Amino acid sequence: MPTLSEIKLTVGNLRVELDDHLTDPRELIARHLAVQLDDIISVQPTRRSIDARRGKPGLVMNFLVHMTGRPSQLPAQTAEFVPAKILPPARQIKHNQAVAVVGTGPAGLFAAWRLSEAGLRPTLIERGKDFPARHEDIAALLSEGRLEPESNFHFGFGGAGTYSDGKLFTRLNHPGVRYVMQVLQQHGAGTQDEIMVDAQAHVGTDRWPEVLVNLRSELEDRGCSFRFTARVTGLSIGNKKITGLQLADGSHECRAVILAPGNSSRDLFESLHLSGIGLVAKPFAVGVRLTHPQEVIDSIQYGRYSDHPALPPATYRLTTKVKGRGVYTFCMCPGGRVVPTPTEQGLLSLNGMSNSARDSGEANAAVVVSLAPEDLEPADDPLVGIRFQRKLEQAAYLAGGENFHAPTMSLSSLLSGNMSDRAIKVNYSPGINPHDVASLLPDWLAEPLREGLSSFSRKLKNFNHPRAAVLGLETRTSSPVRILRDKQGMSPGLSGLFPAGEGSGYAGGIVSSAVDGIRAADALLTWLAGK
Repeated sequence: MPTLSEIKLTVGNLRVELDDHLTDPRELIARHLAVQLDDIISVQPTRRSIDARRGKPGLVMNFLVHMTGRPSQLPAQTAEFVPAKILPPARQIKHNQAVAVVGTGPAGLFAAWRLSEAGLRPTLIERGKDFPARHEDIAALLSEGRLEPESNFHFGFGGAGTYSDGKLFTRLNHPGVRYVMQVLQQHGAGTQDEIMVDAQAHVGTDRWPEVLVNLRSELEDRGCSFRFTARVTGLSIGNKKITGLQLADGSHECRAVILAPGNSSRDLFESLHLSGIGLVAKPFAVGVRLTHPQEVIDSIQYGRYSDHPALPPATYRLTTKVKGRGVYTFCMCPGGRVVPTPTEQGLLSLNGMSNSARDSGEANAAVVVSLAPEDLEPADDPLVGIRFQRKLEQAAYLAGGENFHAPTMSLSSLLSGNMSDRAIKVNYSPGINPHDVASLLPDWLAEPLREGLSSFSRKLKNFNHPRAAVLGLETRTSSPVRILRDKQGMSPGLSGLFPAGEGSGYAGGIVSSAVDGIRAADALLTWLAGK
């Protein structure tokens, strides 16, 4: 606690020149506040981002400053410190209840974490495999093009986020965000500086498995249990209440379920629809994966400062509208690679990933076009988006030729509309096959995609680089289905079912999914308490 003569300030959006990136923060703040160095007790960085908009890149930082007294004048965006809202403790439940959590992605894991804080011991049910079997199945997909439908980039311990860039960026304003970041950081996601300060915090594919194992170990210490290779095929219902789960190899009795299945659990969505559970189709986006040499993106964003040690591998985020339809980049992975993410034989979808060092030498991002249920027929069918995804993925698989090879073309060829005979080099396994990727999309999506990429190429000099390549297709940016829930967080008309996370249509990324899992857990706890 500061004494009466001490004060804490927040300093926001302070631009720090690259050559000052190793300077003592106390010196930077003393200079900014026009005070003596001895007046500053401590300085703690709270946020760091890169500003490359004005020709010379710089760092933009926020600080928490502890001083011996108040400065005579406070510069703009400097104010007295006000503690942020924190996530309140979980509502305690006196007696254990039989609760299941379906899915071990961020929503499922953090729902279980919250329930365990309340004194419950939920069972986590995962259709895919545990480590290391999941690692082995993914290695076989990458090296041999051999898909295991229940153990892949989407299904298995940790969900789809396990083999991604591990991005922790979110625009969500909720006290659970910092809570989730702290839990992840404490379980091996990275240093305090990497996770709690960096505005573009990421974990990396190489770190995620250790984080997941650590989280699981603590959940098991709290009395939670895990069931792997347990695919949920339906719900057991009695008197409009959940009584359990139907599994491919049996059943599981429980009083309540948090349903966090991930956005690729198509067979489960179909089963829920047949059972009369409330589902609606929701907007989503489809498109392609775009790759560049990382040095090209660094040069575009940083110019002659691209080799400066204070600068990480560069990223980009681009958006435009073409005839009212959004076209935007998504899930940009600097220093990463494109990977195959199918869950069904004969269908191909793509995603991006990168390790914590982001040192592959190749940058990739999804470039996608938004669509709504009204664009498809019949628009009132909750599963219409799934059928559309499958149609695109089948076309992509056939164009790839075999074993989940990806249809690929140069960006310049896509923009010109003419296939080039230029050799394309892309860091993608199992392999690539030259093909007109735009032709895999219907014209009403292919044209906005082409015009959007043309717009991005005009915005960023050298974006249409000779070595820029387009791979098809990216179809699973988000769930095309929403499992309805009421104001109490439950499925309408079915007591005890709490949909959550990205797969249920309520989140879009690791952190937002985790926070939604916490929300679902709190809703369940309130319901159990009879409130």
